[in-house]
Amino acid sequence: EEVIAECGDADPEAVDRAGALAKKAFDDGRWSRKSPGERSAALLKLASLMEGKAADLALLESQNAGKPMKLAADGDIPFAIDHLRFFAGAARHLEGTASAEYVTGYSSIIRREPLGVAGLIAPWNYPLMMSVWKAAPALAAGNTVVLKPSELTPLTTLEFGRLALEAGIPQGVLNVLTGAAQTGRAITEHPDVALISFTGDTNTGRAIMGQSAPTLKRCHLELGGKAPFIVFEDANLEAAVAGAAVAAFVNSGQDCTAATRV
Repeated sequence: EEVIAECGDADPEAVDRAGALAKKAFDDGRWSRKSPGERSAALLKLASLMEGKAADLALLESQNAGKPMKLAADGDIPFAIDHLRFFAGAARHLEGTASAEYVTGYSSIIRREPLGVAGLIAPWNYPLMMSVWKAAPALAAGNTVVLKPSELTPLTTLEFGRLALEAGIPQGVLNVLTGAAQTGRAITEHPDVALISFTGDTNTGRAIMGQSAPTLKRCHLELGGKAPFIVFEDANLEAAVAGAAVAAFVNSGQDCTAATRV
C-alpha cells in the first residue's frame, strides 16, 4: 500500500486542449492522409519499441495494477504488442467496394475513411492491453485519439504514449490524459470527438450514451456481464474443476468474462 506515482487529474480545459490538438492533427492530414503503408510502418515501429521494453512494462503493470507478474510478462504485454502488429497489417487492407451499379445510369464506389477524433476510455483490469486494443484500430484507420486510462492504473498507458512519439507518430495524434470521472465526462461531451469507446461497468456505459447523444457520437461500449460456467454430464470433472477455478480467478478475478456461476 505504498504510493508508487502521482498523476494529474485533467480538468475540462485540459481535455479541450487535447481535443483541439487531436482535431488539428486530423484536419491537417499529418496522420489521416498518410498512406496506409506509412501508418503501418509507424505502428510496427511502436510495437518493436514496446517489445524492447517488455520487461519494464510488465513490471510496471504488475506494480500499478497488483497483477501477477507471470500474467503481465507472459500474457498482457506480449498480447498488446501482437495486437498492435495485427492492426499495423490491417491498416493496409481497409477494403471498400469497387465500382458498382446501385442506381440505373450511375456508378458508385464505397470507400472507408477515418471518422476524426476517437475518445477512448480504458479500464483498470488490463491497463495497457485495453489501451492498445482501443488505440491500435483507431490509429490504423487514420483517426486521431484522446485516450484516458483508468485513474487507478495509468502508468503503462503513459509509457505507451511516450513510445508512440518515439516511433514517429506525430504530435497530437495520440493524446493520453489521466483523470477520473470529470475527465471522462469532458471527453464524452467534447464536440470534436466523433466516437467513444468505453470498457467498464454498465451504469457508466448508460451515462456515456446520454452524454454522447447531443452530438450524435458513435458509441462502442463493452460493459459488465454475468458469465456462466456450464459443466455437461459427460465432462471430465477434474478438468472442469480446474477450468472453473481459472475462469473465476484468473487476473485475481478482475475480468469482465470471469465465471461467476457454475
